[in-house]
Amino acid sequence: MARLIRPTWAIRCVQSGCRTLFEVAKLEDGKQQEVVCPNCGEHYVYPINNDEEEK
Repeated sequence: MARLIRPTWAIRCVQSGCRTLFEVAKLEDGKQQEVVCPNCGEHYVYPINNDEEEK
């Protein structure tokens, strides 16, 4: 049986040929981290700042 060690979020890859859902660690407020999709290698920065979403 698996056990949850730390809170997690899920990110879905937006590449049309991939769409893989993968888990990432929940970060402290104000921090960002770059992750790579385990299936296709696409890079993402999460969480997205509200300032970036409005652009």
